[in-house]
Amino acid sequence: MACQFGNLTSQFFANLYLNELDQFVKHVLKCRYYLRYVDILLFLTTAKKNCWKQKQKIEEFLRQKLFLELHPDKWKIAAVSEGIDFLGYVVKPTHILVRKR
Repeated sequence: MACQFGNLTSQFFANLYLNELDQFVKHVLKCRYYLRYVDILLFLTTAKKNCWKQKQKIEEFLRQKLFLELHPDKWKIAAVSEGIDFLGYVVKPTHILVRKR
């Protein structure tokens, strides 16, 4: 029996290449709640208006510094109260749940 969990070199190089994005989000944008797993990003802020501003700054950074773009159909801005689906978990304001499906 064989199990495949993705190419480890792609995970390694994603972490290496996107470290600049991590540093930008943490130190320049001062985003306190930021998570990234390979190419999946999650950041939390107090106001929806801030999300749009942060997204624009991240898009600009990715385009100018890393020559990357966000996929137009693979991002969304949502209220944390609804629960944020992230890597098999649902992140809520007060706790984290394992996704049922």
